[in-house]
Amino acid sequence: MEKLETVKLADDLATNQESILNQETDFDAEAVYQVIDNLHVLHHPIKDYFEMIQDQYYETESDHKLTLINLANKLTDLHDRILTNHVDGYADKDEINLTYNHEDPYEDGFYNKSVDLHVVVYSLKVIGAVEAIAPKTLQEVLSKDAVLSIGLAAHALASNA
Repeated sequence: MEKLETVKLADDLATNQESILNQETDFDAEAVYQVIDNLHVLHHPIKDYFEMIQDQYYETESDHKLTLINLANKLTDLHDRILTNHVDGYADKDEINLTYNHEDPYEDGFYNKSVDLHVVVYSLKVIGAVEAIAPKTLQEVLSKDAVLSIGLAAHALASNA
């Protein structure tokens, strides 16, 4: 894997954000899925989670950052997203701290794809910055729920939820 693949994808998506939101440029969910799988944070390839029930994920893998309300529903029905929004620490000492916040692309009852695109782009920028300098530490500190959120956001964007 090219060391800056994640950053490059985030930059490409950010550059094309307006045209993606206006549906003038296709959103490349497959590229996002590949980056997610290359992180080796989740137990399975990201696409395996799209048919998974929330309770199954919660009991087997979740780090409990996501707000799961309807445990009998599929993960793709989930409206909560975890945005990876900040990194600090010391890479040379393997002390990396990531911070997160919740985002809801359905906050007003309608799907707002700009929220999901923001989750994908911003999270990948933060993750890519750490990946470039401390990939092993990243795998240890990165939230599984945050990685899943990127995949769920990409899936929703691709399927025009």
